[in-house]
Amino acid sequence: ITTPIQLRFNDIDIQGHMYNGQYQHIFDLGKNEYFERILGIEQMDGAQTVVTASSTTNFYVPVGMKDRIVIERVGTKSFTVFQEMIDLDTDTVKADSRTVLVGWNAVTKESFAIPDVWREKIAREERFPR
Repeated sequence: ITTPIQLRFNDIDIQGHMYNGQYQHIFDLGKNEYFERILGIEQMDGAQTVVTASSTTNFYVPVGMKDRIVIERVGTKSFTVFQEMIDLDTDTVKADSRTVLVGWNAVTKESFAIPDVWREKIAREERFPR
């Protein structure tokens, strides 16, 4: 899944690069689109949601205001999500991120097993066996 991103003036720092805090926000937009398009979840409800257990971002090349970037959802296993930020004009990978997501019940404040229906949809999209 490719999510087009429109950079805004306030995403860019005084050096003309996207500031580091904005990268994770943009990666989150890509994950949200994945949840909507593949899992059919428009908004996580209060009981069943996911929370980030860990996230690692690698910065390779600064993103500038004129860059056309996308978040390309390129892989997942269990709920480890790997994403790349790619300049569409040059195919340059600007950054990548690996995020571990955990099923979380916000009402009971407990983790839960990822539902089989989610696992099946992810397996179909990613083309790997459950």
